[in-house]
Amino acid sequence: MFSYIGSIYNNLTKISLILLYLLILAGGIVRCTGSGMGCPDWPKCFGMYIPPTSVSQLPENYKEKFVEGRVEKNKRLSKVLNAIGLNETADKIINDSSIQDAEEFNPLKTWTEYINRLIGAIVGFSLIFIFISSINIKPFNLKLFILSFLSIVLVFFQAWVGSIVVSTNLLSGLITFHVIVALIIICNVILCYYLSSKHSKVEKTSLLSYAILFSLFLFLIQMILGTEVRESVDTFLKIFGFENRSQIIENLGSNFIIHRSFSLFILIFQLFITYLVFIKSKHNKEFKKITVIMLVLIISEILVGAGMAYFEIPRILQPVHLLLAFMIVGLQFYIYLKNTNIKKVNSL
Repeated sequence: MFSYIGSIYNNLTKISLILLYLLILAGGIVRCTGSGMGCPDWPKCFGMYIPPTSVSQLPENYKEKFVEGRVEKNKRLSKVLNAIGLNETADKIINDSSIQDAEEFNPLKTWTEYINRLIGAIVGFSLIFIFISSINIKPFNLKLFILSFLSIVLVFFQAWVGSIVVSTNLLSGLITFHVIVALIIICNVILCYYLSSKHSKVEKTSLLSYAILFSLFLFLIQMILGTEVRESVDTFLKIFGFENRSQIIENLGSNFIIHRSFSLFILIFQLFITYLVFIKSKHNKEFKKITVIMLVLIISEILVGAGMAYFEIPRILQPVHLLLAFMIVGLQFYIYLKNTNIKKVNSL
């Protein structure tokens, strides 16, 4: 019974990880297609649990109705921000005239955002199932219980942040925070998977552990820069339009140059880490697979990033670029856990 429940827990973490990465891809598609405001309210979409497919299904005053709801929500949010000392952010939200701009109904954008939310809901349920299975593990394991509960807290917090992103009309900086929280959720689920898995003992290599920690720090900086670049792209899209993408790239400024140049340094450092992992693969079969996967992911990420820069940010590459970055971070975090031999739940 004990090993059976432990196996269920471990399999649920695998399923949740797949769903989380699928959600990252869906979120990237929402971002690159400009569908973030496809549903002007939250958690419903145009006040419905299943969104409309035609403007005829909406009331005549649907624009004013949802703008009013968004304004009221932002007023409540501003009061909270003022109470905790974030007066500048509160003023920015209240005085943002774009909040008053109602989005024209677009069924494609609406359903793109709705599917993204639907996947998010499925992820939430999968994490709830993980938590329930952690309770049923005998003997009770406090570490898995706490981590499983933390996943639920984080995903509900992420959903709330997502609702604020919608109500503030994609507030600058908030999307970056949204990405960071998603990264924390993925790493937490990977930790749950690792702790509930059976592994052969790996000899610890301090250099590899330090290198991966530094690499994760570099990736965090690069992802923040990338998100800020994307926010700048959104701003210039409103000015130049998607047809004039070359002008958008010309006006992106220093963040884009740093983001692009920084990728070369990251590539060199990733090759160094791959070399360290390859050395370990001589004594561990699993590390051989990890070496190949990591090389494929890194080369793919660089090629996709170069394609975005030289082909004027094609929409099809943007979500792939984001997904690959999350996959590399997740894989390196897993390598770090294996290399440090963090105490596992032996009974599972």
